[in-house]
Amino acid sequence: MITVNDERHPALGVWTDVRPEPGARDGQRRYGELLDEARLADALGFRTFCTTEQHGVDDGYLPAQLTLIAGLGTATTRIRFLTNALLVLLHQRRHVVEQAIVADLMTGGRLSLGVAAGGYAREFELFGVDMSRRGKLMEEAIPHLRMGLSEGVLPDGPDGSTVPVLPRPAQDRVPIYLGGHAPPVLDRAARLTDGVIPVDFFSPDEAFPELWRTGLEPAMTRHGRSLEDFRLTFCVPLWAAEDPEREWNLFYRKALEYQFGKYTEWAGDPAKVGVDNDADTAAWRWQSMLIDTPERIAERLLAIRKLAPFHELVFWYRIPHIGHERALAHLELVAKRVMPLLSAAS
Repeated sequence: MITVNDERHPALGVWTDVRPEPGARDGQRRYGELLDEARLADALGFRTFCTTEQHGVDDGYLPAQLTLIAGLGTATTRIRFLTNALLVLLHQRRHVVEQAIVADLMTGGRLSLGVAAGGYAREFELFGVDMSRRGKLMEEAIPHLRMGLSEGVLPDGPDGSTVPVLPRPAQDRVPIYLGGHAPPVLDRAARLTDGVIPVDFFSPDEAFPELWRTGLEPAMTRHGRSLEDFRLTFCVPLWAAEDPEREWNLFYRKALEYQFGKYTEWAGDPAKVGVDNDADTAAWRWQSMLIDTPERIAERLLAIRKLAPFHELVFWYRIPHIGHERALAHLELVAKRVMPLLSAAS
Protein backbone atom coordinates (compact mmCIF):
# COMPACT_ATOMS: atom_id res chain seq x y z
CA MET A 1 0.00 0.00 0.00
CA ILE A 2 1.32 3.44 -0.98
CA THR A 3 1.92 5.97 1.79
CA VAL A 4 -0.63 8.78 1.73
CA ASN A 5 0.67 12.07 0.38
CA ASP A 6 1.46 14.10 3.49
CA GLU A 7 1.96 17.51 1.88
CA ARG A 8 -0.31 19.81 3.84
CA HIS A 9 -2.46 20.88 0.92
CA PRO A 10 -2.54 20.44 -2.86
CA ALA A 11 -0.68 23.00 -4.92
CA LEU A 12 -2.19 24.68 -7.98
CA GLY A 13 -0.35 25.42 -11.21
CA VAL A 14 -1.32 26.84 -14.60
CA TRP A 15 -0.96 25.56 -18.15
CA THR A 16 -0.88 27.27 -21.55
CA ASP A 17 -0.31 26.50 -25.23
CA VAL A 18 0.18 30.23 -26.02
CA ARG A 19 -2.33 30.19 -28.87
CA PRO A 20 -3.85 33.55 -29.80
CA GLU A 21 -7.58 34.02 -30.23
CA PRO A 22 -9.03 32.27 -33.31
CA GLY A 23 -7.97 34.04 -36.49
CA ALA A 24 -5.37 36.25 -34.76
CA ARG A 25 -1.87 36.21 -36.25
CA ASP A 26 0.02 38.79 -34.16
CA GLY A 27 2.54 36.58 -32.38
CA GLN A 28 4.39 39.49 -30.79
CA ARG A 29 1.23 40.71 -29.09
CA ARG A 30 0.33 37.24 -27.82
CA TYR A 31 3.79 36.65 -26.37
CA GLY A 32 3.67 40.08 -24.73
CA GLU A 33 0.41 39.06 -23.08
CA LEU A 34 2.04 35.82 -22.02
CA LEU A 35 4.72 37.71 -20.12
CA ASP A 36 2.02 39.56 -18.17
CA GLU A 37 0.21 36.28 -17.46
CA ALA A 38 3.37 34.55 -16.24
CA ARG A 39 4.35 37.48 -14.03
CA LEU A 40 0.90 37.51 -12.46
CA ALA A 41 0.89 33.74 -11.86
CA ASP A 42 4.29 34.14 -10.21
CA ALA A 43 3.08 36.97 -7.97
CA LEU A 44 -0.15 35.19 -6.99
CA GLY A 45 1.60 32.11 -5.64
CA PHE A 46 0.81 29.45 -8.22
CA ARG A 47 3.40 26.70 -7.91
CA THR A 48 4.05 25.80 -11.55
CA PHE A 49 3.75 27.38 -14.99
CA CYS A 50 3.28 24.62 -17.57
CA THR A 51 3.78 24.75 -21.31
CA THR A 52 2.94 22.29 -24.10
CA GLU A 53 3.75 21.85 -27.79
CA GLN A 54 2.47 20.83 -31.21
CA HIS A 55 4.16 21.01 -34.62
CA GLY A 56 2.97 21.78 -38.12
CA VAL A 57 -0.38 23.23 -37.02
CA ASP A 58 -2.08 26.37 -38.28
CA ASP A 59 -3.19 28.25 -35.16
CA GLY A 60 -0.02 29.39 -33.39
CA TYR A 61 0.32 26.50 -30.94
CA LEU A 62 3.64 26.71 -29.08
CA PRO A 63 6.41 24.72 -30.88
CA ALA A 64 9.48 25.50 -28.70
CA GLN A 65 8.90 25.05 -24.98
CA LEU A 66 12.41 25.22 -23.56
CA THR A 67 13.19 28.38 -25.51
CA LEU A 68 10.09 29.98 -24.06
CA ILE A 69 10.80 28.82 -20.52
CA ALA A 70 14.33 30.25 -20.64
CA GLY A 71 12.80 33.62 -21.51
CA LEU A 72 10.04 33.43 -18.90
CA GLY A 73 12.64 32.61 -16.29
CA THR A 74 14.05 36.10 -16.61
CA ALA A 75 10.59 37.66 -16.08
CA THR A 76 9.69 35.69 -12.91
CA THR A 77 11.31 34.98 -9.56
CA ARG A 78 9.60 32.08 -7.81
CA ILE A 79 7.28 29.96 -9.94
CA ARG A 80 8.58 26.64 -11.31
CA PHE A 81 8.31 25.68 -14.99
CA LEU A 82 7.21 22.35 -16.43
CA THR A 83 7.16 21.16 -20.04
CA ASN A 84 3.80 19.42 -20.12
CA ALA A 85 4.80 17.72 -22.17
CA LEU A 86 7.82 17.89 -24.45
CA LEU A 87 7.34 15.39 -27.31
CA VAL A 88 10.76 13.90 -26.77
CA LEU A 89 10.67 11.43 -29.67
CA LEU A 90 10.42 14.31 -32.13
CA HIS A 91 13.64 15.90 -30.84
CA GLN A 92 17.30 14.88 -30.91
CA ARG A 93 18.12 13.77 -27.36
CA ARG A 94 21.29 15.82 -26.95
CA HIS A 95 19.41 18.91 -28.06
CA VAL A 96 16.76 18.26 -25.41
CA VAL A 97 19.34 17.82 -22.65
CA GLU A 98 21.40 20.85 -23.65
CA GLN A 99 18.37 23.10 -24.05
CA ALA A 100 16.92 21.88 -20.73
CA ILE A 101 20.19 22.73 -18.99
CA VAL A 102 20.17 26.25 -20.42
CA ALA A 103 16.52 26.69 -19.41
CA ASP A 104 17.32 25.47 -15.90
CA LEU A 105 20.19 27.94 -15.63
CA MET A 106 18.08 30.82 -16.98
CA THR A 107 15.31 30.07 -14.47
CA GLY A 108 17.71 29.68 -11.55
CA GLY A 109 16.96 25.98 -11.10
CA ARG A 110 13.19 26.10 -11.58
CA LEU A 111 12.77 23.64 -14.46
CA SER A 112 10.99 20.29 -14.41
CA LEU A 113 11.15 18.30 -17.63
CA GLY A 114 7.86 16.65 -18.51
CA VAL A 115 8.07 14.37 -21.54
CA ALA A 116 5.60 12.32 -23.56
CA ALA A 117 5.65 10.14 -26.65
CA GLY A 118 3.08 12.09 -28.68
CA GLY A 119 0.01 10.74 -30.41
CA TYR A 120 -0.50 12.39 -33.80
CA ALA A 121 0.75 10.42 -36.80
CA ARG A 122 1.19 13.59 -38.84
CA GLU A 123 3.83 14.88 -36.41
CA PHE A 124 5.79 11.62 -36.51
CA GLU A 125 5.71 11.77 -40.30
CA LEU A 126 6.85 15.40 -40.21
CA PHE A 127 9.93 14.48 -38.15
CA GLY A 128 10.59 11.14 -39.84
CA VAL A 129 10.03 9.02 -36.73
CA ASP A 130 8.41 5.58 -36.78
CA MET A 131 5.32 5.99 -34.60
CA SER A 132 4.96 2.23 -34.13
CA ARG A 133 8.22 2.22 -32.12
CA ARG A 134 7.03 4.78 -29.54
CA GLY A 135 7.26 2.45 -26.55
CA LYS A 136 10.75 1.18 -27.33
CA LEU A 137 12.02 4.67 -28.10
CA MET A 138 10.66 6.04 -24.83
CA GLU A 139 12.37 3.23 -22.90
CA GLU A 140 15.66 4.38 -24.46
CA ALA A 141 15.09 8.12 -24.29
CA ILE A 142 14.25 8.56 -20.60
CA PRO A 143 17.47 6.97 -19.23
CA HIS A 144 19.47 9.03 -21.74
CA LEU A 145 17.83 12.24 -20.54
CA ARG A 146 18.59 11.32 -16.94
CA MET A 147 22.21 10.48 -17.78
CA GLY A 148 22.76 13.75 -19.58
CA LEU A 149 21.10 15.90 -16.91
CA SER A 150 22.56 14.15 -13.87
CA GLU A 151 25.86 12.64 -14.98
CA GLY A 152 26.92 15.23 -17.54
CA VAL A 153 27.58 12.75 -20.36
CA LEU A 154 25.62 11.11 -23.17
CA PRO A 155 26.45 7.86 -25.01
CA ASP A 156 26.25 9.48 -28.43
CA GLY A 157 29.92 9.45 -29.39
CA PRO A 158 31.62 7.08 -31.86
CA ASP A 159 30.62 3.46 -31.18
CA GLY A 160 28.45 4.58 -28.24
CA SER A 161 31.24 6.29 -26.33
CA THR A 162 30.25 8.98 -23.84
CA VAL A 163 30.64 12.64 -24.71
CA PRO A 164 30.39 15.52 -22.17
CA VAL A 165 27.26 17.60 -21.74
CA LEU A 166 28.07 21.12 -20.55
CA PRO A 167 27.36 23.41 -18.81
CA ARG A 168 25.83 21.73 -15.78
CA PRO A 169 22.28 22.62 -14.66
CA ALA A 170 21.54 24.70 -11.58
CA GLN A 171 19.70 21.79 -9.93
CA ASP A 172 21.55 18.67 -8.83
CA ARG A 173 18.60 16.67 -10.16
CA VAL A 174 16.26 18.15 -12.75
CA PRO A 175 12.95 16.29 -12.20
CA ILE A 176 11.70 14.23 -15.15
CA TYR A 177 7.97 13.52 -15.35
CA LEU A 178 6.04 11.41 -17.84
CA GLY A 179 2.80 12.49 -19.47
CA GLY A 180 -0.08 10.11 -20.10
CA HIS A 181 -2.47 7.78 -18.33
CA ALA A 182 -2.41 4.42 -20.19
CA PRO A 183 -1.24 1.45 -18.06
CA PRO A 184 2.12 1.06 -19.90
CA VAL A 185 2.79 4.79 -19.38
CA LEU A 186 2.03 4.60 -15.67
CA ASP A 187 4.31 1.59 -15.30
CA ARG A 188 7.10 3.32 -17.24
CA ALA A 189 6.70 6.44 -15.12
CA ALA A 190 6.96 4.48 -11.87
CA ARG A 191 10.07 2.64 -13.10
CA LEU A 192 12.00 5.44 -14.76
CA THR A 193 10.86 8.92 -13.73
CA ASP A 194 10.15 11.28 -10.85
CA GLY A 195 6.41 11.55 -11.42
CA VAL A 196 3.48 11.39 -13.80
CA ILE A 197 1.22 14.07 -15.33
CA PRO A 198 -2.09 12.51 -16.49
CA VAL A 199 -4.86 14.61 -18.05
CA ASP A 200 -8.65 14.43 -17.82
CA PHE A 201 -10.99 16.93 -19.44
CA PHE A 202 -14.50 15.79 -18.68
CA SER A 203 -14.92 13.86 -15.41
CA PRO A 204 -11.98 14.40 -13.05
CA ASP A 205 -14.00 13.58 -9.90
CA GLU A 206 -14.33 9.97 -11.11
CA ALA A 207 -11.43 9.57 -13.56
CA PHE A 208 -8.55 10.51 -11.26
CA PRO A 209 -9.53 8.27 -8.32
CA GLU A 210 -10.05 5.42 -10.79
CA LEU A 211 -6.64 6.04 -12.38
CA TRP A 212 -5.01 6.05 -8.95
CA ARG A 213 -6.79 2.93 -7.69
CA THR A 214 -6.47 0.71 -10.74
CA GLY A 215 -3.38 2.04 -12.49
CA LEU A 216 -0.93 4.24 -10.67
CA GLU A 217 -0.98 2.90 -7.12
CA PRO A 218 -0.40 -0.70 -8.30
CA ALA A 219 2.42 0.46 -10.60
CA MET A 220 4.10 2.35 -7.77
CA THR A 221 3.76 -0.65 -5.48
CA ARG A 222 5.32 -2.95 -8.09
CA HIS A 223 8.36 -0.71 -8.38
CA GLY A 224 8.81 0.25 -4.74
CA ARG A 225 7.87 3.91 -5.16
CA SER A 226 6.09 6.18 -2.69
CA LEU A 227 4.60 9.65 -2.83
CA GLU A 228 7.71 10.88 -1.03
CA ASP A 229 9.85 10.23 -4.11
CA PHE A 230 7.26 10.25 -6.91
CA ARG A 231 5.15 13.29 -7.76
CA LEU A 232 1.54 13.04 -8.93
CA THR A 233 0.30 16.05 -10.90
CA PHE A 234 -3.22 16.08 -12.38
CA CYS A 235 -3.98 18.23 -15.43
CA VAL A 236 -7.44 19.61 -16.28
CA PRO A 237 -9.45 22.47 -17.69
CA LEU A 238 -10.84 24.48 -14.75
CA TRP A 239 -13.06 27.54 -14.56
CA ALA A 240 -14.26 29.18 -11.35
CA ALA A 241 -17.20 31.60 -11.54
CA GLU A 242 -20.07 32.89 -9.43
CA ASP A 243 -22.42 31.78 -12.21
CA PRO A 244 -20.62 28.87 -13.90
CA GLU A 245 -23.52 27.95 -16.19
CA ARG A 246 -23.66 31.48 -17.60
CA GLU A 247 -19.91 31.56 -18.31
CA TRP A 248 -20.04 28.08 -19.81
CA ASN A 249 -22.67 29.24 -22.28
CA LEU A 250 -21.04 32.64 -22.83
CA PHE A 251 -17.53 31.52 -23.83
CA TYR A 252 -16.10 28.44 -22.10
CA ARG A 253 -18.01 25.90 -24.14
CA LYS A 254 -16.73 27.60 -27.29
CA ALA A 255 -13.19 27.36 -25.94
CA LEU A 256 -13.38 23.61 -25.37
CA GLU A 257 -15.18 23.04 -28.67
CA TYR A 258 -12.35 24.87 -30.42
CA GLN A 259 -9.72 22.83 -28.57
CA PHE A 260 -11.30 19.46 -29.31
CA GLY A 261 -12.11 20.48 -32.86
CA LYS A 262 -8.40 21.04 -33.40
CA TYR A 263 -7.52 17.73 -31.75
CA THR A 264 -9.88 15.98 -34.16
CA GLU A 265 -8.42 17.86 -37.13
CA TRP A 266 -4.86 16.89 -36.19
CA ALA A 267 -5.77 13.26 -35.47
CA GLY A 268 -7.67 12.91 -38.75
CA ASP A 269 -10.23 10.68 -37.03
CA PRO A 270 -12.59 11.65 -34.15
CA ALA A 271 -12.17 8.17 -32.65
CA LYS A 272 -8.46 8.83 -32.10
CA VAL A 273 -9.08 11.89 -29.91
CA GLY A 274 -10.20 9.70 -27.02
CA VAL A 275 -13.48 11.49 -26.29
CA ASP A 276 -16.62 12.26 -28.23
CA ASN A 277 -16.09 15.58 -30.00
CA ASP A 278 -19.84 16.20 -30.24
CA ALA A 279 -20.54 18.92 -27.68
CA ASP A 280 -24.19 17.84 -27.40
CA THR A 281 -23.35 14.41 -25.93
CA ALA A 282 -23.33 13.42 -22.28
CA ALA A 283 -19.54 13.75 -22.03
CA TRP A 284 -19.89 17.50 -22.49
CA ARG A 285 -21.86 18.22 -19.30
CA TRP A 286 -20.24 21.24 -17.69
CA GLN A 287 -21.40 20.02 -14.28
CA SER A 288 -19.04 17.02 -14.49
CA MET A 289 -16.07 19.21 -15.42
CA LEU A 290 -14.24 21.47 -12.98
CA ILE A 291 -16.49 24.36 -13.95
CA ASP A 292 -18.06 25.54 -10.72
CA THR A 293 -18.10 28.18 -8.02
CA PRO A 294 -14.77 28.79 -6.27
CA GLU A 295 -16.05 27.17 -3.09
CA ARG A 296 -17.33 24.07 -4.88
CA ILE A 297 -14.11 23.70 -6.86
CA ALA A 298 -12.12 23.71 -3.63
CA GLU A 299 -14.48 21.12 -2.12
CA ARG A 300 -14.24 18.90 -5.17
CA LEU A 301 -10.45 19.07 -5.32
CA LEU A 302 -10.17 18.10 -1.68
CA ALA A 303 -12.62 15.23 -2.24
CA ILE A 304 -10.57 13.99 -5.21
CA ARG A 305 -7.41 14.18 -3.14
CA LYS A 306 -8.86 11.94 -0.44
CA LEU A 307 -9.22 9.20 -3.07
CA ALA A 308 -6.23 10.05 -5.27
CA PRO A 309 -3.52 11.82 -3.22
CA PHE A 310 -2.15 14.21 -5.81
CA HIS A 311 0.52 16.79 -5.04
CA GLU A 312 -0.54 19.38 -7.59
CA LEU A 313 -3.29 20.18 -10.04
CA VAL A 314 -2.49 22.31 -13.08
CA PHE A 315 -5.21 23.84 -15.21
CA TRP A 316 -5.52 25.44 -18.62
CA TYR A 317 -5.85 29.09 -17.64
CA ARG A 318 -6.19 30.35 -21.20
CA ILE A 319 -7.28 28.62 -24.39
CA PRO A 320 -8.72 30.39 -27.46
CA HIS A 321 -12.05 32.15 -26.74
CA ILE A 322 -11.02 33.04 -23.17
CA GLY A 323 -8.81 36.04 -23.96
CA HIS A 324 -6.09 37.86 -22.08
CA GLU A 325 -8.08 40.11 -19.73
CA ARG A 326 -10.50 37.37 -18.76
CA ALA A 327 -7.58 35.00 -18.11
CA LEU A 328 -5.88 37.53 -15.82
CA ALA A 329 -9.09 38.10 -13.86
CA HIS A 330 -9.59 34.36 -13.49
CA LEU A 331 -6.06 33.84 -12.15
CA GLU A 332 -6.81 36.49 -9.52
CA LEU A 333 -10.09 34.81 -8.62
CA VAL A 334 -8.57 31.34 -8.23
CA ALA A 335 -5.68 32.69 -6.17
CA LYS A 336 -7.94 34.68 -3.85
CA ARG A 337 -10.93 32.35 -3.55
CA VAL A 338 -9.81 28.76 -4.23
CA MET A 339 -6.23 28.55 -2.98
CA PRO A 340 -7.01 29.85 0.55
CA LEU A 341 -9.73 27.22 0.94
CA LEU A 342 -7.28 24.47 -0.03
CA SER A 343 -4.76 25.79 2.49
CA ALA A 344 -7.33 26.21 5.26
CA ALA A 345 -8.65 22.67 4.83
CA SER A 346 -5.23 21.23 5.68
